[in-house]
Amino acid sequence: MSSKTINHATEAFKQGDLKQATALFDKIQKKLTQPQHLHACTLAYLQSGRHNDAQKVLKKLMAKVKTNPQLLSLSGDINKAKADISAAIDDYRRATELAPQVPELHYNLALILFQVSKISAAKAALDKALKIRPNYPKALVLLGRCLASMEQFERAEQAFNKAIKIEPNSYLPHYRLGRLHAHKGNSDKASGSLDRSLQINKQLAPAREALILNGIYSGNHESTINQINTALKMAPHDESIIAIATDWSIENGQDDPYIYYDKAWRNHPTASLFQDFITGLISSSDINRAEKLLSEYETTQGKDFAWESAKLKVFEKQGNYDGIISLIKSSPHRSKHLRYSCLANFALGHYGNSYEIAEKLHRSQPANQYYLALLATALRCLGDPEYERLADYNKLVFRANLETQFENYSQFTDFRKDLIEHLNEIHITRHAPLNQSVRGGTQTPGNLFAQSKSPLIHTLKQSLADISEPFFESLNSTGLGENHPIITEYPDTPYFHASWSIRTAEGGFHKSHIHSKGWYSSACYIDIPDVIGDQSDAGYLVLGKPPFKTKDELHPDYSIKPEAGSLVLFPSYIWHATLPYQGEGNRLVVAFDVGAPNLFV
Repeated sequence: MSSKTINHATEAFKQGDLKQATALFDKIQKKLTQPQHLHACTLAYLQSGRHNDAQKVLKKLMAKVKTNPQLLSLSGDINKAKADISAAIDDYRRATELAPQVPELHYNLALILFQVSKISAAKAALDKALKIRPNYPKALVLLGRCLASMEQFERAEQAFNKAIKIEPNSYLPHYRLGRLHAHKGNSDKASGSLDRSLQINKQLAPAREALILNGIYSGNHESTINQINTALKMAPHDESIIAIATDWSIENGQDDPYIYYDKAWRNHPTASLFQDFITGLISSSDINRAEKLLSEYETTQGKDFAWESAKLKVFEKQGNYDGIISLIKSSPHRSKHLRYSCLANFALGHYGNSYEIAEKLHRSQPANQYYLALLATALRCLGDPEYERLADYNKLVFRANLETQFENYSQFTDFRKDLIEHLNEIHITRHAPLNQSVRGGTQTPGNLFAQSKSPLIHTLKQSLADISEPFFESLNSTGLGENHPIITEYPDTPYFHASWSIRTAEGGFHKSHIHSKGWYSSACYIDIPDVIGDQSDAGYLVLGKPPFKTKDELHPDYSIKPEAGSLVLFPSYIWHATLPYQGEGNRLVVAFDVGAPNLFV
């Protein structure tokens, strides 16, 4: 083995030439013996995205030297990159145990814990880091994010401001403070902090994205348009900004909301842009335009994975389930198309196949609510009694009335009257979000409970919390069983993860759906038209009917009549829809998801 090759590989890595470094290390890595060379090789592979190779070389290195915090931290980085989160957390924790006085190690542990919503544990790790080094800017910023997710907003702001005082020319604390202000509905302060972050780092696209969201949340159309134009001038192909701009255009009735996608596609076509663009077109039922885009992509890129995924979406929209099965059968990517295979088998009546696929998907991601909903549907189609356990509505659905939170009925009616007026004022869009379930109505932007300055909303939130918390606490004693998903996925602390208001008029409804980011979901009926009553189920909330075709049609197996002031709680994995009604009057609802903390900040 040539020492010259080792030196060239190491030097290439130091210079940032990962392609050259990894090519040279590939030739010699099996013969490497010196720890410093094995370490450089590990880092080169890790930074090149070759995580398995990095892990193999690191294993060889750790067999040669005594285990130390740096190598454990590196092992954590590799496991984190491989999405082996449990192993990564274990590595980072062991590193802190070996070197408890190194604040960076506590920070590394805190960061991964935060990313998987283990907020209390993340904060505990940060407290240790900041006890060692009180003026640790990165740790202060992450502490601010933890506190914000725990809804301790004043303390979060203090943490960000302390980080700014230590490093006034760092964009990060200004950016996070700006997101905090946007989350809390402090539009002017949000703009100031986000603008400051961009003065420091003009290329900070997420700050421009946050400025757009700030304009949307505050209902400032002029600001939103200006921020969209500025952001796309700076980064014309930024797919996150294009997606936000398109959604906003749809909600506000723009003539061609897909103009942003179309322009980016003409100038800078990518597989991810193609997938987002065609998904929107299919959701809009613009199949002709979607098929044209599909043909354009095939001409330039061929029938790759992105093309297959888009073609399957088109087949699903068209109801061509045999086409789905045929395409997947011949695909080299068939293992990545399991969801479509599951849906096609439902439609064709092959329920055993759907069950096997849904069970495999659920086993791979137990916390994925959509996969659990597929599994429950398969069990129902097969007549399996396990479905009754997953859909035990008597134990899992909770109903209450807001009136119980007020001293008397008159006080409640006055509150509800004022709340109706306020909610109508903040329904500022013309159409519902395209990728949401509501049709024939509107949805308030952003997070209602966090952003609102109205005492009415604060009272409503507290009332809902007071009603809901005893029910959530009782779930462990209702006989569901310790392996029931409601119990296994019970949040460390159930937070209001997201909240919004929906307003529908005559003919408005919700398509059947689940809430992928929730644990429990809700509907709190603030105002109900007189035409919704006992004569029929028009306007009712119905549970259990999936949004996709099954050969043997499944009907709702539980229905709830909405009543003004009533609250309904149900598991987020349960299919739920709202039926349309005919007649005058709006159905005005406040809804929220309960689950892991909101990590927007």
